[in-house]
Amino acid sequence: MNESDRHWDTAIVVGGILIAGLTLRAYRGFDTPSGNPARNRLTPGQAQSVVDSAKSYLRSNPEDFNAWSQLAIAYFNLGPDSYPDAMNALEKARALGATSESLYYYAGVMYEALGLPDYAVNELTKYSRHRPDDYETQMHLANLLALQKKYDDAYRLYQELAKRTAGDPTLWFNFALVSKEKNDLDGALAAFGKLHKLVKALPEGGLYQEGEVWRLKGSDDKAMALYQQEISLHPSFLPAYVSLEAAQRRHGLAKEARETHKKITELKAK
Repeated sequence: MNESDRHWDTAIVVGGILIAGLTLRAYRGFDTPSGNPARNRLTPGQAQSVVDSAKSYLRSNPEDFNAWSQLAIAYFNLGPDSYPDAMNALEKARALGATSESLYYYAGVMYEALGLPDYAVNELTKYSRHRPDDYETQMHLANLLALQKKYDDAYRLYQELAKRTAGDPTLWFNFALVSKEKNDLDGALAAFGKLHKLVKALPEGGLYQEGEVWRLKGSDDKAMALYQQEISLHPSFLPAYVSLEAAQRRHGLAKEARETHKKITELKAK
């Protein structure tokens, strides 16, 4: 397995976002190791030790914004269950005058986890202005923008990121999908072309999405071939069958369309 394949496999495991009802499973998460101080992680034991010492110190020094910042970061490192406490400490630190750029990062991560993507985008955008070299965060910001269907902003950010790296399959996959939503069909196909050079296989739904681009370009033959490849690799991926049946009916392939419809009915019954 080459470096790109390892990168892609790791990216898929991280998680997913939804865009236009479809799953983008490949994207970088916030736990990727980095030289950025905002990403230096504490073990649970270390984090709890900092929480205890910071709380003890703040009893007699309640106006120390540095201590509140340290408390917020320590709670962050304890995991999502401690995010409400982390946000309370972070806001207290800011109210007292804390201005560290890393706080934008932590706030963005937690706002997203707490189901507040608008706030997450706002915080991560501010952080990216301070740290334009942080590729990981900008990738995640682009994905959040896509999730919110802010395709113009996501598209521009993916364009910028594409100038900085040519070997990230995550970038090209997400860029292809957003390009499709922007109706930049040639751009979407170019991104898929880059992607195929980097990886041996796309995540579930990837070939279907490429087929949808060809459908939009008016090439049902290429679209159907890609739908069928998707089905061959992922036999339970319903959207590929639905699009394949529609294309078959457009081309008068009545027998094939009936077979595809039968499979759709079976899948829906499961």
